[in-house]
Amino acid sequence: MKVLVIKTSSLGDIVHTNPIISDLKKNLDDIEIHWLVEESFASLLSIFPIEKVIISKFRTWKKNIFNRKTILEFTDLCNQISSQDYDYVIDFQGLLRTSILCKSENAFGYNLKSIKEPLGTLFYKNRIQVEKNLHAIDRNRLLASKIFNFKIDLEKPNFSFNLNKNNNLENIVFFITGTSNIKKKWSVSNWVKCAKRLEQLNYQVMMPWGNHSEYEDCLSIYDQTNNTKILEKMSIDALAQQLSKAKFVIGVDSGLTHLASALDIPTLGLFMHSHPNLTGIKNPNTIAENIGRYSQNPHIDEVIKKFEDLA
Repeated sequence: MKVLVIKTSSLGDIVHTNPIISDLKKNLDDIEIHWLVEESFASLLSIFPIEKVIISKFRTWKKNIFNRKTILEFTDLCNQISSQDYDYVIDFQGLLRTSILCKSENAFGYNLKSIKEPLGTLFYKNRIQVEKNLHAIDRNRLLASKIFNFKIDLEKPNFSFNLNKNNNLENIVFFITGTSNIKKKWSVSNWVKCAKRLEQLNYQVMMPWGNHSEYEDCLSIYDQTNNTKILEKMSIDALAQQLSKAKFVIGVDSGLTHLASALDIPTLGLFMHSHPNLTGIKNPNTIAENIGRYSQNPHIDEVIKKFEDLA
């Protein structure tokens, strides 16, 4: 059986879809999983235990939607998908741009009450209802389980990676300070206070970054502390290898924070402009604590106490 999973972006959303891999392989014999993903996240899929990665360029295409190159590349993508003769095509993204790839009789997606962009349902031959007000991990797993008619335990998602995760360094803590939404950021002053407390506890702090703004924040923290180090810029799969060595991770609501938790690293997720009940870190196999919520920033004292209690 050959299945195409469509979940193109973003990093955290892709991580939230990862548990369907173990669900499908546990419940279905001889399954071959292919995954359509945005080009910028393809390196993450290199550590997913799947059979094939197919690249989309929606983020580039939408900037030049009527460009001849865009049309040719999109047509080529459609031909790639149709030529594979998939038994199932499943759109976990729920957006119009991904649903238009789901024209076959064996295409599945959320129904009108469940989908993010309702127009997308026009392209699905098979529409599945999944409660909207659930955690993203649960929604993805339920969609798959309803399509293939198997049972799952929503309290026990199982993340799957082709990665050696047995090299935890006892005194290394990662700070994930960067996020695509500025409203989800924690203040530099809070990160500095947190680093200084961790220094007293003999922890070293590593800080990854993805763009100039995130680098500037890391540099500001570095300049005010003695136990922090800014990592070089690297691919997502290489960064996952680095994260897997951490003793602990403290991070904002960012794809890297979700990735760290999925890698079974004890993680504190800091929420300021999103709802942890819908997109919080969730992993029954390790410490996965969410602090704060929409319009209620985590207090520095609460974060430090929680870390000291759990680390």
